[in-house]
Amino acid sequence: MNTYYLNAMKVTLLGILGIHLSMHVLYLAPANPATYQYSEMVDTYMNSFFSQNWHLFAPEPATSSLQLAYRCNNLQNWKLPIDGLLSEHKSWPITAKGKKTYVLQNLAREIYNAKLLQKEDAQIPELPLLKKFLHDQCGRYALSEVQIKRTFTTNYSQRFTAPKGSDEVYEFRMQQDGMVWN
Repeated sequence: MNTYYLNAMKVTLLGILGIHLSMHVLYLAPANPATYQYSEMVDTYMNSFFSQNWHLFAPEPATSSLQLAYRCNNLQNWKLPIDGLLSEHKSWPITAKGKKTYVLQNLAREIYNAKLLQKEDAQIPELPLLKKFLHDQCGRYALSEVQIKRTFTTNYSQRFTAPKGSDEVYEFRMQQDGMVWN
């Protein structure tokens, strides 16, 4: 009698797992007749808990790249910290240089998006992180300039090597607690 309930529980759990995996496959699969037929049921199941907009095959990959540049005291050339960190990470991938590139890239993206939304500086929580990075690079009381450039490309495979398209640039200066946007 005990093995009967154990086997029934196994079959039930395997059935639930099978339904769950089938829902995931139908939700993430490209458009086909099965996804259309069961779309309402699958969307109700998936969006109740997993409401992120993920798909297995991205129809339109990202067509822009962000570049963060800075210089100290208006005397130096522009430095591209992400490029340097990426080359160091590629030569020795065990280090944390790759994570630093993610942090700087996300920092640049968040500040860029905040300026697109015309947020005030006090409403941008990423600015103190950028300020700390610049203090580490330039010194605490040095004047530093930052450039965040977004390049919109037409060819996805060449978005980092030979970008062609329009550029949008935000430049600003930082000194101690002050900040001036251009």
